[in-house]
Amino acid sequence: MKVVPAIGVMAAVWLATAPALAAAPERRFAFDQPAQPLATALLAVSARTGAVIAAPAAMTAGRRALGLSGSMPLGQALRTLLAGSDLDFSISASGVVTLRRRTEAIATAPPSPVRLLPPQPDEPTLVTPISVLARPLAEPTAEQARDAPAQVDVLLEDQLRGAGALGLGDALRQMPGVTAGPEAGEARQIAVRGVGGRFTRVRVNGMETLATFGASNAVGGTNRGRAFDYNIFAADLFKQVRLQKTASADVDEGSLGATIDMRTRSPLELPDRHAVLIVEGGYQTLSREAQPRVSAVLSRRDAAGRLGVLVSAAYSGRSVVEAGASAGQWETGLAVAPGFGSVAAPLDLASVNAALHARIPRLELMEINQDRLGLTGSLEWRPDEATRIALDTIYAELRSSRRENLLESFTFRTPGVCGTPPDPRCGINAVKVTQADIALFGGRKPVLIAGGFDDVDVRSEARRDELNTIFRQTTLAATHRFRDGLEGRLLAGFSRSDFSNPVQQTLYLEQFDVDGFAYDFSDRDRPALNFGNAALASPDAWTISEFRSDPNWVDNSYRSLALDLENRSGPLDWRVGLLAKTYRNVGSARMRSDGGIGNINAQLPAGLQALPLADYVRLVGQGIDFGVAGAPERWLAIDTTAALAAACARDGCTDFTLGPGPVAGLNYDVTERSDAGFLQLALPRSPSRSFWGEVGLRVIHTRLDAASLDVGQDAAARWTRASSDYWSTLPSLNLAWSPSSDVVIRFGAARVMVRPDLISLRPGVSVSTTGAKSASSGNPDLRPTRADAFDLSVDWRPRPGVQLSAAIYRKTIATTVQGTSTRPAPFSANPFGLPDSVAAAACGAAPDCSPGLPIWQFSRPINSGPGRLTGMEVSFRAPLGEAWSVQGAAAYTRTVVRLLDQAGAWVDMQDALGAPRVAANIGLAYQRPGLEARAALSHRSRYLATIPAPNGGDVDGVDPLTTLDAAARLTLSPRLTLTAEAANLTDAYQRQFSDRTLIPTYRHHTGREFRLGLRWAM
Repeated sequence: MKVVPAIGVMAAVWLATAPALAAAPERRFAFDQPAQPLATALLAVSARTGAVIAAPAAMTAGRRALGLSGSMPLGQALRTLLAGSDLDFSISASGVVTLRRRTEAIATAPPSPVRLLPPQPDEPTLVTPISVLARPLAEPTAEQARDAPAQVDVLLEDQLRGAGALGLGDALRQMPGVTAGPEAGEARQIAVRGVGGRFTRVRVNGMETLATFGASNAVGGTNRGRAFDYNIFAADLFKQVRLQKTASADVDEGSLGATIDMRTRSPLELPDRHAVLIVEGGYQTLSREAQPRVSAVLSRRDAAGRLGVLVSAAYSGRSVVEAGASAGQWETGLAVAPGFGSVAAPLDLASVNAALHARIPRLELMEINQDRLGLTGSLEWRPDEATRIALDTIYAELRSSRRENLLESFTFRTPGVCGTPPDPRCGINAVKVTQADIALFGGRKPVLIAGGFDDVDVRSEARRDELNTIFRQTTLAATHRFRDGLEGRLLAGFSRSDFSNPVQQTLYLEQFDVDGFAYDFSDRDRPALNFGNAALASPDAWTISEFRSDPNWVDNSYRSLALDLENRSGPLDWRVGLLAKTYRNVGSARMRSDGGIGNINAQLPAGLQALPLADYVRLVGQGIDFGVAGAPERWLAIDTTAALAAACARDGCTDFTLGPGPVAGLNYDVTERSDAGFLQLALPRSPSRSFWGEVGLRVIHTRLDAASLDVGQDAAARWTRASSDYWSTLPSLNLAWSPSSDVVIRFGAARVMVRPDLISLRPGVSVSTTGAKSASSGNPDLRPTRADAFDLSVDWRPRPGVQLSAAIYRKTIATTVQGTSTRPAPFSANPFGLPDSVAAAACGAAPDCSPGLPIWQFSRPINSGPGRLTGMEVSFRAPLGEAWSVQGAAAYTRTVVRLLDQAGAWVDMQDALGAPRVAANIGLAYQRPGLEARAALSHRSRYLATIPAPNGGDVDGVDPLTTLDAAARLTLSPRLTLTAEAANLTDAYQRQFSDRTLIPTYRHHTGREFRLGLRWAM
């Protein structure tokens, strides 16, 4: 396996560093804070260093602290704050700072050194965690996560901007077991412990939410599911990300992999006056363009720490060029009936048609310009010591202008018998195969991996997209302490993610009957394409052949109201709560239509036909490294914007009519209402107790109301409705045991469930003739994915800065949700009871479409299973001498799920949940006073993305990916820092395959990205 070298390097580094688990050097931090109340000063130090600082409330009351300025370790900062007082501090083996009174008069005592306590438990002391004093519904810091009975990983603010991360999704790759799937060179979605993004839930400021965007077709297109698109957000907006890998009753249901909690900043966690400004410039090597990146934080609170207000903003621009080649999937000639028309001797026509051939071999060039804006606001009020109220808002917007230019042939995917004389648009049946290299993949599957062809139609496709997502969320959170140990919480919130793709316009130029066309995908690392005798740079050789317009929209909204009550005064803590949540998913799409269910893409508006083509074309591809042998230096592509504007000016856009009929399945409105209640009992951790944990029960009632367009037997699309409901009972258990002061062993067991994507619950049937000919439906009776999850982990922290953790996990899956797809057949084989007249209406006058051709596929989501998931995860961090440190993680997960294949047989499919088996990362850091540098290597193995595949392979998948990022910071003054970051230093190619025999189908790259900037802090 090709993953072995990358994992081997990581393992070698790990083993080489094992003997160097020496005492961690004291990390230095840059401070610049004025003299202020001691509690406020400790809060600022905690926020700056991430340390947990604990003290009796009475000990800090009425005291003031000296100011801090300059770079110093935590211990020196604390000694400065406490100078002249009767207070001292100690740091436990786990890194928790505890304030104490001195045992002798401060006037005669020498300066207090930092004392590392022995491993025996401290004497119980009533303390208040300074780092969370002012935070309603507070989440634990990285050190506090060690005391949680559940398995938790935490990233803090500095880590979110670590090692060259382009966005929030890239930053999350640092977490153990997490991998990210890139789009346009930036992480869009993540997978955790062997399950993809649709099995992971996200909460922002305590409320479940969803943000979605669009992408190229090869990486998923428009997101209409539950997977969260992280590229909408800048990492600069968040203070903390917490990932909980085991379920608990007090956490929202819906996750098989993890629940991710993201927190924006709190003004009461910062100094009285706080300001940060970051200005950067970025450069991408393929686009050769520079773009800005700016972020700022402004915060103010009163001296008493009762009222605070904060605003933050982040803006970035990116200009990205993505280039490569694709086979457009693979299909047999028999499935594109009637297949190739002839072959040159000594080739055998039957053998050629029985082999898989490239459906749409092509060069692909994408030019992407993005603008990302994020804003947060927080107003916090603490009217008294028992009450805390916070109003948090977040606004995020991602705009993308995408221009795709593809040089390709659709001939190999176009069915139909050629007449006499043949129509110039005739497809595969007109092609003569002159050369054929048929290889047996996996020893069983014949693939025409390389070939030469005559009478092929060559296309220059020019597509223009305008994409935009606006995300808005407002939450009101309040806590009130009724008496010592009894606290109530309220959370009310609304969020909405509006995705729009109002402009998706494609124009095709075509040259007919080209001889000498050839492709060769036998070399995975360098495919070859040859466009024969096509005159690629001559305007006179091209003809406008087709015009498509496919605007679409997806809106997701959440409304939540949560109430809970927690008691911590008895021998057992208890917590009860209620949650009412409404999630709505609305999709809308249009296509060029005559008012029915058929598209009129091949019918050119009169204004387009009359255009002088030479005035509206441009040369593309110059100077681009496609990584493809034989790629032309340039070719002509139509300027979509200018051509359509001119056509409308001539014709008044009268033939540009759009309708929902051809894309009926993308027009739906589904609402999910869930009411949940939970009870959780907990045995809390204390200095005198080595065993702690929690047990709980969560009960949920889910109601669904779904509506969508439905194509009836009269070929008309009408709205239809369906509804359903179900109950879920989810017990959970999380236990922790600390046999010694530096070891914690955790065990978790829970019943979990993941609800289906709402689009899969639509009740209607739709028929599509754009590309593959198909009929599909939703399934309102789908039930959630259900599983029993078990986790066991060990966390060893022998000294500050050193950690080794290991976990094993298993999930027994009772049922899951899959999409099904059949092999090509005549339309009469459809399972929806539709007559052939419906297919005829959808086909219209298209010569490659007929109800009787065996080219139709039928799809519907179903419940499948059972299955199982097993895996292990290891993570570590350790110093390497005085200035160097290393940290890393690796996870290995195997999944086996019983699924329905294209032939209608149940098969046990491995790696079937949209995530790789292997997820690994390792980072090397260097830190001296005033200088920090870090490099990070991330790796994920291959995984399956689509099961079953819609074309000739049984699955579609994604190949392994290894990336190298780096970052450095140089402190120029206590307020000013120079930053440098680099992403994808190896210019790693993203590759995809078809079938479990690993037929190469896609290879793209986006180049390297560099950023240089300044950070100013007040």
